[in-house]
Amino acid sequence: MQRTPAELTPQTMADATADPTGDARAPAGAMPGWVWALPGGPGCARHARSVLRNALASLGAPCDAIADAQLMVSELATNAHQHAGEHGPHELWLYVADGDPSAGGAGGGAGEVRCAVFDALADAALPGYSWTSGDCGRGLSIVRELSGERWGMRRTVSRLGPPVRGKAVWFAVPGATAVLS
Repeated sequence: MQRTPAELTPQTMADATADPTGDARAPAGAMPGWVWALPGGPGCARHARSVLRNALASLGAPCDAIADAQLMVSELATNAHQHAGEHGPHELWLYVADGDPSAGGAGGGAGEVRCAVFDALADAALPGYSWTSGDCGRGLSIVRELSGERWGMRRTVSRLGPPVRGKAVWFAVPGATAVLS
């Protein structure tokens, strides 16, 4: 399931999304895609940005979509480290949404490239945000804005190693859907 960025092509994306096992561990009701382990500690966000940049570049995503995706994944990986640091594993997922509205967010989303950060802190909720709320929550407003409001959270299980219950916070990568056509 885990692939190096050099192996990511539209053809391998199609191959990776075929799930003959019917594995219920797919992120947010979607197809398998790719999974990378994220390190604990402050290097979590840096590693997530690097892996996602290489993966999206290998898929031919536009540079501006890659830059926006790197900022969004940095916010989510930082949140995973800060708020769920002791609740590993932490994983980075890249996958294609199947268009199921129960997968989160508004609208369809079939064929939409999504990225998610998984952590094992399943009971956490996404905080609300207001400009007067202090230091917390601003990163999620960036994710909301850059993803065109195509983001959300789903309680699910890890995909590397033995299943661990947790949550995946995901966002759509605007501009990356054309990569798959």
